[in-house]
Amino acid sequence: MAAPRGGARRLQLTLALLKPDAAAHPLVHEAVHAAILRHRFLIVRAKELRCGPEQSRRFYREHAGRFFYQRLVEFMASGPMWAYILAHENAVPLWRSLMGPTKVFRARHSDPDSIRGAYGLTDTRNTTHGSDSPASASREIAFFFPEFDEQRWYEQDEPRLRRGQLYYSAEERVHRVLRAEEAQSQMLGLGKACSAVLGAGKLSRDSPVPWYVTDPRQGLQVQSQGSAGHHCCPCPQQCPEWICSGSCVSSHRSESCCPQCC
Repeated sequence: MAAPRGGARRLQLTLALLKPDAAAHPLVHEAVHAAILRHRFLIVRAKELRCGPEQSRRFYREHAGRFFYQRLVEFMASGPMWAYILAHENAVPLWRSLMGPTKVFRARHSDPDSIRGAYGLTDTRNTTHGSDSPASASREIAFFFPEFDEQRWYEQDEPRLRRGQLYYSAEERVHRVLRAEEAQSQMLGLGKACSAVLGAGKLSRDSPVPWYVTDPRQGLQVQSQGSAGHHCCPCPQQCPEWICSGSCVSSHRSESCCPQCC
């Protein structure tokens, strides 16, 4: 999903967990985070946490009595992990598809490019967790993010995110709603930055927001230094990945597409 537009369907939320086996390895963590952005999820919330045995037992209580229950509880309490609230038009099924089969052996053979196929170790240490339904997502989000008001988010933030009024905060590693005053301020800042840095470069799109400029020597050049939070995606989809974090210079051959959309 690109940055949502006004005509898009309402965004769906899901909970994603990066389990202790993955959280312990920075490269795996970064790879999963990159996959989330690459598949155009919006990261609504993200935090590192650690579950105690009792909290793990409560979260997995539906599996109580099964042969793997105690092993799973002990593993989930064994170290830090990351919890995400992800948004997408099809957040629940898309995240579960991206994770791959629960059983790592099956994931490696049937879906080797999935997260579990690439990084899973065992059926317990299988990298990630994802909600299996919208109802489960609401319950699990409330479990790990008790401060998050889902109803208020749908009333206040979701319509703006769906219209594309957002930016990705590289420092916080989440997407944020771009308020009206911030949008106006950053539009002015982006225009000044483009003019100052590129001088004679021509704006290549007739738009109130100068997303990108063209340099005949380098093809498409995205230049938005000092304009954190602005879209730089050169295609109409406005991919969330192409959002400046304060200094962004990227080149591409075509003005009509970007690597995520081509």
